[in-house]
Amino acid sequence: MTVLKYLKKNYVIAISGAVVVLCSVVFFIRDDQIRRRSADYDDLDIRRTRILKNMKYGVGLKDDLEEVKSMMKEAESRLFLPDDLAGNQRYFYQIERASGVTISNLQQIIKPIPTGKNSKQERKKAMKATFKPILYDMSVTGTYMDVLGFLREIEGGRAFATIDSFAMSGGKGEADSSVTMRLTVEVLGRKI
Repeated sequence: MTVLKYLKKNYVIAISGAVVVLCSVVFFIRDDQIRRRSADYDDLDIRRTRILKNMKYGVGLKDDLEEVKSMMKEAESRLFLPDDLAGNQRYFYQIERASGVTISNLQQIIKPIPTGKNSKQERKKAMKATFKPILYDMSVTGTYMDVLGFLREIEGGRAFATIDSFAMSGGKGEADSSVTMRLTVEVLGRKI
């Protein structure tokens, strides 16, 4: 009974010890809940920040969305249809007439989807692509300035086109100022 006498004599120490033991038990029991609530608070803070940013930057969102839709319609109208061979070739013949060159051997080549084991990534990329590249192989004959004008018309024209490759040769003789250019043009087309 010496312990009881000691506790009665030093009741402040006994009460303090009991409070420490009780607080330790409560802390260890609620520690998991405290961590969970702290994580929930952090998630809510991130959500709140995201909502505030959305409210700040979403002021003209409807107008921007309408503008993007109109730009997409305009871009869609500039794409070639892979199946419309006559319409696609007409585009190049109109540029021919405007620039004063002569086009010969105009051929449409649709790029096939890559096959084989080595081209797996290229095949995935081609399958995910929004547009389908269409190649046009042609020979153009005219003066140097006319051929240059033809190239400028292709790159700055209605279609989304880039010159893939070209080879140029001069005329035969000093009196012949014409040049012949063999070129391949890549045009974006709709994916069917």
